[in-house]
Amino acid sequence: MRLTEIVRRSLGIKTDLNGNSTYRHKLEIEQQRMEKKGRFAPLVILKSLQKQLPYKSKPKLMIKQGGSGSDGKRKQNYLQKRAVVLEPEEKRAVALLQQIRALRKDQVQRRKEKKEAGKERKRKEEEKSEERKTEKEREEKKEVMRNVGMGGKRDKRESEAMEGGRRKKRKTG
Repeated sequence: MRLTEIVRRSLGIKTDLNGNSTYRHKLEIEQQRMEKKGRFAPLVILKSLQKQLPYKSKPKLMIKQGGSGSDGKRKQNYLQKRAVVLEPEEKRAVALLQQIRALRKDQVQRRKEKKEAGKERKRKEEEKSEERKTEKEREEKKEVMRNVGMGGKRDKRESEAMEGGRRKKRKTG
């Protein structure tokens, strides 16, 4: 019995290589992935996040290649160029939708203003109650200090009142 290596050498068969076992440079691997997947979709960044980014990090406006005209704007295709003429029924429907959107926007605005007014009123009430509370605490402190300040005199008076007061001795003579 011969070893597989000797049999392969005698027949001129090369050993099978596992593609995952060989070393390849990182760039080669990335190129293969790109060929398989195709182009990456452009990165989409929300406008609210874009506002927070510093100018240097903001994404630049990219125009499709071959899609720009002489003035730098994208060329319009046939469907974008042609005029759309609405029938009377369609016009009414569009106008109705526009009115509904306007009403909704107005309702939302009013609701928001009402909520803000309620918050403001509640804040004022809290300020008033806080002011009353501090005033009450101040009065209590004054009363306590008054009592502490008169502490010695008041104790003597109270004890004398309990005993019936101090009597002066009569002079005999």
